[in-house]
Amino acid sequence: MSTKTNKKYDIVIAGGGVIGAACAYFLSKEKDLKIALVDLKKPGNASRASAGGLWAIGESVGLGCGVIFFNRMTMQQADATGEDLPPMRPHVLPDYFFEFALKSNAMYPALWQELKDKHGVDFKFEKTGLKYVMYDEYDKMYADSIVDHIPGLIDQVSWLSAEELAEDEPYINKKSIGALEFKCDHQVNPYRLNEAYLEAARQNGVELFLETEVLSIEKRGNKVIGVETDAGFIACDTLINAAGSWAAQLSKMATGIELPVYPVKGQIILSERLPKILKGCVSTTDCYIAQKDNGEVLIGSTTEEKGFDTTNTLPELKELVNGAVKCIPMLNDLNIKRCWAGLRPGTPDEFPILGEMEGVEGYINACGHFRTGILTSAITGKLINDLYRGLPLDMDITPFKYSRFLKPKEGSKVIEDALV
Repeated sequence: MSTKTNKKYDIVIAGGGVIGAACAYFLSKEKDLKIALVDLKKPGNASRASAGGLWAIGESVGLGCGVIFFNRMTMQQADATGEDLPPMRPHVLPDYFFEFALKSNAMYPALWQELKDKHGVDFKFEKTGLKYVMYDEYDKMYADSIVDHIPGLIDQVSWLSAEELAEDEPYINKKSIGALEFKCDHQVNPYRLNEAYLEAARQNGVELFLETEVLSIEKRGNKVIGVETDAGFIACDTLINAAGSWAAQLSKMATGIELPVYPVKGQIILSERLPKILKGCVSTTDCYIAQKDNGEVLIGSTTEEKGFDTTNTLPELKELVNGAVKCIPMLNDLNIKRCWAGLRPGTPDEFPILGEMEGVEGYINACGHFRTGILTSAITGKLINDLYRGLPLDMDITPFKYSRFLKPKEGSKVIEDALV
């Protein structure tokens, strides 16, 4: 027999990662709703495995994990065929994702100030920019193609010659031929961002059911009326699915439909604290590197579809280390503090799944953010709040609804399209 909680909630949010926490914060700002957040930390929680990059342009044009993944696929294909392959071109995402990412990115300075002033929490927002470091003519061709794809954002991009790069980032390999810098792509501390949302939501009256697992969803007809947890039954009018890589299982319980959300493993390396060696964040075709506010250097990241496996593997870690040392030779002498793997909630088209599901009442998706959960958490929280309250939305979320997967489409050509 399960126990009943004493309260009925307007909203239960399933998932306490950065997306669920952001939803909790934005929905609780008016302090007019009874909200519960239910979360069980499982191995591989994506919010705990992020670099914290607010790389709105960089991620939208395939830098960070994207360029690393496609570079690796190129090399593997070349090894398999014994033929040289043409250089990669950027895997540029559609304009609606640019809008989504840029709107969220623009929210962070004010959000940072708001959470500090009103709630006493600091997620360490830093204006760093993101530099794509180039080693040869092929890297330059890749960068040229990026710029060609974003004519409307040319004011946010600058070219650095080898001499300018050496002056700006003196520890970067002197054999680099320059860099393409994205001036609005900054960073936060991902742990602190997650905790800041949660603490601010708690202060606003959200009740946190931490270390609590959702076991089943109770419905009356096609209406969600509550969640059964290992701590008892929690009644609600609306359930928000922010369960990250586990969102498919939750949607199956709530709607009978298993969302196409699946775990994508990313391995990360963190160094000991070092003196300040980087002015900004760096991406190459081998790795990305971000020095955090406490001096630790984060090196990432792989992109592996290995189910819910969160083990570290030496070959992949060595690739990341070699890429980091190539970019910043002094890192050859660093001491590694720890390594871990996170599970990003991937989707077939790399975009999140937002909004209601047809035929089900009292249920909203806020999941599938893949590698941009930290970046897009702010706009997601605001959109979900406005959607719930029936307010005008800052942007059209139709491209992000589950219904897009019901329309016939051509087969995915993500990897093939990454090659010229």
